Amino acid sequence: MPEGALQRDPVATVHSTDVLVLGAGSAGCVIATRLSEDPATQVALIEAGPTAWNDPWIRIPAGFARLYSSGRYDWRFHTEPEPGLDGRSIHWPRGKVVGGSGAVNGLVFLRGSPRDYDRWAQSGARGWGYDDVLPFFRRMETWTGEASEERGTDGPIHAAEARHTSPGAEAFIAAARAMGHQRVKDFNGAWHEGVGPMQMNVRGGFRSHSGDMFLRPARRRPNLRIMPERTIQRLLFEGRRCIGALVRGPAGLERWEARRQVVLCGGAIGTPQILMLSGIGDGAQLQEMGIETLVHAPGVGQNLQDHFLQRMRYRVKPCRTVNEYWHGPLGKLRMAARYAFDRRGPMAIGAAEANLFARVLPGAEEPDMQYLFVNFTVTTYDQGPDPWPGFMFSACQCRPDSRGSIALRSPDPADKPVIRANYLEAPHDQHLMVEGVKYARRIAAQAPLAALIEEELTPGAGVQSDEAILAHIRRDGGTVYHPCGTARMGEDALAPVDSHLRLKGVEGLMVADASVMPLVPSSNIQPAALMIGERAAAFLRAAGR
Repeated sequence: MPEGALQRDPVATVHSTDVLVLGAGSAGCVIATRLSEDPATQVALIEAGPTAWNDPWIRIPAGFARLYSSGRYDWRFHTEPEPGLDGRSIHWPRGKVVGGSGAVNGLVFLRGSPRDYDRWAQSGARGWGYDDVLPFFRRMETWTGEASEERGTDGPIHAAEARHTSPGAEAFIAAARAMGHQRVKDFNGAWHEGVGPMQMNVRGGFRSHSGDMFLRPARRRPNLRIMPERTIQRLLFEGRRCIGALVRGPAGLERWEARRQVVLCGGAIGTPQILMLSGIGDGAQLQEMGIETLVHAPGVGQNLQDHFLQRMRYRVKPCRTVNEYWHGPLGKLRMAARYAFDRRGPMAIGAAEANLFARVLPGAEEPDMQYLFVNFTVTTYDQGPDPWPGFMFSACQCRPDSRGSIALRSPDPADKPVIRANYLEAPHDQHLMVEGVKYARRIAAQAPLAALIEEELTPGAGVQSDEAILAHIRRDGGTVYHPCGTARMGEDALAPVDSHLRLKGVEGLMVADASVMPLVPSSNIQPAALMIGERAAAFLRAAGR
């Protein structure tokens, strides 16, 4: 692509600002809000999706299921056919709305293990150990549980344990304790091994996410411009300095220029795609697409990681599962009335009610599997809850060894990228998932959980040998929706981003989203993405940019 084509487009209207934030996801909303606290700093925030401030299905915790099935606010990504999953293509929903995936996810609010962040530092992300990142975790949150030095007390994001737990969730917790697991006081504390009610990002029974809790109160600041429904075409450069982005808006092309800094927050899929469209990536692959190489960075789009799960689905005796409310007489009305009255009941719960971190493999030094209890069963979210009483819990590998990639499908920004997750590529992942299913069955066999279960639906009682379990996992397993790592931080040559979130080889460009994570945390990644946003804002303030 000729250099001039990257720099000027005669039909684009021109806008300028001090700091240009590209992407209003979990991290981008934090960055724009924090930087605009300084009235002398002009900030513009670009987002492909709408604002949707008052959509009730975003605000109500249980609305995540409706958002998933409708595809609203979703980029609708899919992986390529996965060799490890019998050639299945997996739907990867990602938030296309102010607040990003944090506005549409299942509201599980878990940081992972403190050792996860020490591993980041050991892998080359210097200054990102647990002691380094803890102040930023605390800064972003208000924890409504027991006071602790690990938890924040006055941040915008509110976190709490589930206020309502079903009989199934209580039985799940009791069954795990019968196996010797301790009741965890705080999953986001210094040690997270054990079982307990799920922590969720909620405030007063409503979803608490960065678009609503950070950005919305700041939206009327005169130095902050929030520009929704604008898709990024490519970054703009003068020499090796990033000076802005070419954006397609409602009225056509717009050229947004940054006097001080561009911060790319496109997420684990969008960020590498935008970098490659801008000439930053593997030179040979860019040449194949007809894109001139600005920076040969073969690590862009590599190191893709995601948590993988197998759902253990059960037909159960009537025990107030969502299935019963959904299909019973006046059940939906009862759920709605309970939620309207005191913000409790099934509608106040996100994707899971209870959680267990367990060591499954012999000799494991820390939990290697996560189990999330869900008080309903679905065959697919499109069909809604199954027509019988049912619950499930998912067996999720904490730290997978398999690695995937993101690549361009074409030089057209409108074309979705090529996503290869490579699930179960690593033999260790296959072994641990099989053992994780067997361990889940041990949980299900414990009282009082066993007394509720009438039938194991998946994998099913006939699936017993290791070979049969693995075959079932390949047919049925899927994502936990935690892609990350595709523009990782590190000191080695293949790490595109340094430990101050600066893209190597250029000036004026930072990356701040889940793509910079060197390793996926042991649990859900939303709090880590928020923390990265806080850290990026602190770096920029310290640099006086």
